[in-house]
Amino acid sequence: MLDDQTVQFSPCDTKTQVERYWNPSNPPPMVHYKFTRVFGETTSQKHLFDCVGAPLIDDLVRGKNGLLFTYGITSSGKTFTMTGSGEDQGILPRCLDMVFNSIKGVQAMKYVFMPDKQNGFNIQSEADAMLWRQQQEVLPGKGKLRDRQLADYADRERDPSIVLDIDKDGQYAVFVSFIEIYNNYIYDLLEELPYDPITGSKPPQSKILREDLSRVMFVHNVSEVEVKSTEEAFDILVRGQKRRKVAHTVLNAESSRSHSVFNIRLVQAPLDPSGNNLIM
Repeated sequence: MLDDQTVQFSPCDTKTQVERYWNPSNPPPMVHYKFTRVFGETTSQKHLFDCVGAPLIDDLVRGKNGLLFTYGITSSGKTFTMTGSGEDQGILPRCLDMVFNSIKGVQAMKYVFMPDKQNGFNIQSEADAMLWRQQQEVLPGKGKLRDRQLADYADRERDPSIVLDIDKDGQYAVFVSFIEIYNNYIYDLLEELPYDPITGSKPPQSKILREDLSRVMFVHNVSEVEVKSTEEAFDILVRGQKRRKVAHTVLNAESSRSHSVFNIRLVQAPLDPSGNNLIM
């Protein structure tokens, strides 16, 4: 690494080249590669987030889509970069912290926004939302997941990053989904897998891609879960990771041949002139 945009390599592809370049009098040619930004091995998680993650969240709250893609061989550090640890958080929890810091005070009541399964959302009254919430709380299996990974994050230090000039004339909600792409099939990692007491877990059913009314591609009928905090979102992430392992066992799949996508959607609707009701 020469600077924050240039990496220097000495190509060495074959045994012949190795033997030829071993001679100190015949050093290998150096090749320079230019990138938008290069980070060294001593780069802190915070600095990486400030340079890579924070601009994406700043765009998100202004209505722009963003993509953060990690790619590399096994054990190259992708998971640590994205999730980190309780003491040294990665990009994902910092991104979520920044989202919730920015919409503090303007979050809608849970279940006011409802996914319509067509890549959009419906709005219901707060009375209906409260009734829906009461119904959901009495359903079995709705307790919070207790996991060592979650426990490690319980006492973590929140990232203070925030978008200050967010539109306050509306209300917001955050939804997450978690899918896996394997052999051109798409699986919903938040969908409950049917279980047969005799044969065990059944293979997950693949989802399909469709176009919405704006001709935007989306995964049809995927589970979208509303979250009110970074901790809730991480709960969902860990649930999905556990189901991913189960799905790999059922499908006899190799994790290195699959790609997972954790999607964060920020939904916003303006308030009417009275400031009491959301406008569709």
